[in-house]
Amino acid sequence: MSYADEGFYTDRYLLGRKPVISAGFSFYSRQASQLIDQYTFGRLKGLGKIPEVVQMCCCELAEAEYRREKQQKDSGGKISEKNGTYSVSFGSAQELAAAAGKEQYYIIMKWLAETGLCYRGI
Repeated sequence: MSYADEGFYTDRYLLGRKPVISAGFSFYSRQASQLIDQYTFGRLKGLGKIPEVVQMCCCELAEAEYRREKQQKDSGGKISEKNGTYSVSFGSAQELAAAAGKEQYYIIMKWLAETGLCYRGI
């Protein structure tokens, strides 16, 4: 289940801006929704109507995943490149995964921290 569809993404989230995800929004939205379910302990599965903040969070997570995949494909793992006396630095898979995890956590907390959906207690 995806918490945001392409119509919501273009109309409500972007508000007229040019879409970052040109094709395959449903795929990235589904991945983002799965991540939201992990952070919210599946609390959204029983709701009839998905709150707008969850849909916004889903859109931003989908864009972040799209950008990360595109950058990884384009750079081939490079994290920095110097031109004078040419130097290239590559990031390990663990470093790149940790950076992606931090970004995902930041996005989820930005949108959902005050909703109570991420609360771990009873």
